Amino acid sequence: MAKQAIQRALISVYDKIGIVDFARALSEEFGIEIISTGGTAKLLTENKIPVTLVEDVTGFPEMMDGRVKTLHPKIHAGILADRDNPEHLRQLKEQGIDPIDMVVVNLYPFEETIADPDCTFEQAIEMIDIGGPCLLRAAAKNHRHVLVCNHTSMYDAVLEKLRSGDSGRGGADAFHAGALSAFEETTTYDAEVFAWLAGQGDSRDSKIEILRLVDSRKLRYGENPHQQGEAFSLSKAPRLYGLSVGGGAMSFNNYVDADAAAKLCSEVASEIADRSAKCVFIKHTNACGTGMADDPIEAYRSAYLGDPNAAMGGILACSFNVTRDFADAVMNTYDRWGKAAGAGGFFIEVWVARGFDDEAKKIIRESKKWGERVRLLEIGSFDEAAGDGGVEYKTISGGILKQTRDNVGLNEDQWTVVTKRRPTDQELGDLRLAWLVCKHTKSNAISICCDGMLIGNGVGQMSRVMSCRIATWLAKENGHAEKLLGSVAASDAFFPFRDGPELLIDAGVKAIIQPGGSKRDVDTIELCDEREIAMVFTGVRHFRH
Repeated sequence: MAKQAIQRALISVYDKIGIVDFARALSEEFGIEIISTGGTAKLLTENKIPVTLVEDVTGFPEMMDGRVKTLHPKIHAGILADRDNPEHLRQLKEQGIDPIDMVVVNLYPFEETIADPDCTFEQAIEMIDIGGPCLLRAAAKNHRHVLVCNHTSMYDAVLEKLRSGDSGRGGADAFHAGALSAFEETTTYDAEVFAWLAGQGDSRDSKIEILRLVDSRKLRYGENPHQQGEAFSLSKAPRLYGLSVGGGAMSFNNYVDADAAAKLCSEVASEIADRSAKCVFIKHTNACGTGMADDPIEAYRSAYLGDPNAAMGGILACSFNVTRDFADAVMNTYDRWGKAAGAGGFFIEVWVARGFDDEAKKIIRESKKWGERVRLLEIGSFDEAAGDGGVEYKTISGGILKQTRDNVGLNEDQWTVVTKRRPTDQELGDLRLAWLVCKHTKSNAISICCDGMLIGNGVGQMSRVMSCRIATWLAKENGHAEKLLGSVAASDAFFPFRDGPELLIDAGVKAIIQPGGSKRDVDTIELCDEREIAMVFTGVRHFRH
């Protein structure tokens, strides 16, 4: 259907950027009558743009400090009338109401208001817009006849369409786009109000989930080249990866692995106080190296040598600010330690750290080997990476699973030594590290540590005894046979039989930590007592799927 020319526009905006030039063009170029309210009308009048006040249209004054001004039949009937329905037009004429063909509205800044930590309840309430969403929804519902403009960024495009004479009123595409934008705005706005209100007073169960996605970024592809990929930030969530300090674009897998590295590094740094520097290597979301030391370079060396072949092309996370000397050591890893360990070269895809000194960034970027290839992520604080005690989601075919995050770390007040021999202080320190690494490893998981270093990680096997075999084999394969003889091991769930612990003990493990809870726990404990091995039960399982 051809659209009649726009004759009347209602303009009522909180954000007044660009509104004077836009309204002047509507009035002077197209002869459009402008209806307006309060501060908007005052601004347009001051700039000598003809304005009809809403109260002159309705015959009713604004009241209650502006809470009621556009909520009137003469406004909403003018917007909602179906121009193709003769009965609607007859009723308009009967009531002396003229149609409104364009609605230009943006809303009170509720989200920005409540973001201020000093915002009071009363201030938040006053920023809940009522008339604005009603106008937008009415115009969007009737978008076959009414053009909606709800963002300052839309003004130029609307004027361009009007000037082109497309369908006389901006073109069907502009009307449809305006309706979509309006309903997106009101939906997210109401979600913000709901989320804030749900946080006031007693919490309650609700079927409504607020998952507002912002900052969409197209990725080269998903996990594999034949899959499409896109990244979003969640509104109000810590923007962990919004603080990149350069390098190539992040891929789908880069994001997933960087998140895994940041979370493990965060938990190790926050839960284990001794040995102030912590470094983590991640490959395909699992730890292939973890090191702790007072000297950052020594912590890094331990993490790298855990499994140098896997570290190649992996993700590195450091719990400290990266200096020039440390950056130099990392970039020269292969020359310093790689050849003896057997790795065929070295490069990291993503480097996550608390911060990068200017000299560190300079030496990395000016390197012929690394340059702009490596992605640097400066996250400031690792506290946010561990999560805020909230929820997480996983998608399955046809649905979404929701659960609270696994925020249980070193719950040592619940640990119980179940064997005759207690772990030594050194073993206990390594058990802490092994337990945290195991928590962040895909199930079934067996993590072996010695002297603040991960030396073998058995990942994601269908049987726990196979994870034990892989962990011990990796430790030997990567040159840690001597360390293995005094190591400790962690299991993310209980051992169903004594074969797993027996394999670990035969390889040289001296202490084991696990949740406990198997029907055959007594068999495992007897085995450990026979072999003079210390065993700790945590009472907590850490499956990770």
